[in-house]
Amino acid sequence: MPKPDARAAERRLLKLAAWFLHHGPATRDQVYAAFSRDYIGSDASKEKKWTRDKRDLARLGVPLRFSEDDDGTYRVEPNAFYLPRLSFTPAEAAVLATAAGASLRDGDHPLHDELESALRKLVVGGGWKPPRASDLARGRDGAAPAKLRSWLTAVQDAIEDQRALHLSYWVPARDELTERDVSPYGYAWRRGEWMLVAYCHARKAVRVFYLRRVRGMKSAPRAGYVRPPDDFDVRRWSRQEPWDYLAHEPLEAAVRFTGSLAKIAPRLVPSARLSTQADNARVARFVVRDVDGLVRQCLAWGAEAEVLEPARARDRAREMLGAIGGAP
Repeated sequence: MPKPDARAAERRLLKLAAWFLHHGPATRDQVYAAFSRDYIGSDASKEKKWTRDKRDLARLGVPLRFSEDDDGTYRVEPNAFYLPRLSFTPAEAAVLATAAGASLRDGDHPLHDELESALRKLVVGGGWKPPRASDLARGRDGAAPAKLRSWLTAVQDAIEDQRALHLSYWVPARDELTERDVSPYGYAWRRGEWMLVAYCHARKAVRVFYLRRVRGMKSAPRAGYVRPPDDFDVRRWSRQEPWDYLAHEPLEAAVRFTGSLAKIAPRLVPSARLSTQADNARVARFVVRDVDGLVRQCLAWGAEAEVLEPARARDRAREMLGAIGGAP
């Protein structure tokens, strides 16, 4: 964190930049006169401080342009502003990602979209790659942290080099290990999971893969890389609800919300058609493609959320609850 005197210096520089925007082109003498408390002493001292201020303004992303016309003036061009390159140590990046991730869990955060965009740029666009900086938890049915780190690195390299990968991928619904050739398009952190969005050569469509279910990963040079469409956006996939993942054919589901959840049902299921019952409960009807994902989410919502349809979702809820009750 900057020291107090560093913050004061940056505030002074921002005032200087704002003055240029308001005043327009100005000579050094005009700057000295406008900021007489800052530029004091001999001409050499003023010149030294002015040289340092120009350099520091450029470091902050506000370059001054010099023109020999009009007696040698400096000016700030509004369209020349830029954000300086950010650099974080692994520890700093991990702290930022942890804090941002915690804030993003609050859907009412006033800067939710901006924070999500900044975190995505930190993860994907920055020089820091989160798996190298953070400690990834081991899932009960997943890969060890070291494996996750190496696979995230391999995914990132494959995206940059446009190379296909071969995955040994565990499908829990069938308790089966499958072999897949994929062309990675992007990856994201969502709901405590690292997910890979990739073109599946077997399915000939884009799919989401959970990295904790990957049991092996290597290059697949024979598969060839299928480029993502021009409008591909990893956010469209990483923001999917648990019941949206392409696991089954589309089914219509109905969930009944009571109590406090009835009031916020539109926020819980934004895409649903809602109806209100006589007891003020609300029934949400929407399409799902992953029954287990729907059931897990309803169980997470608690007793005020009840799955009404489809019938197999109710059966799965009973099975999951029974497994929980029978767990040691």
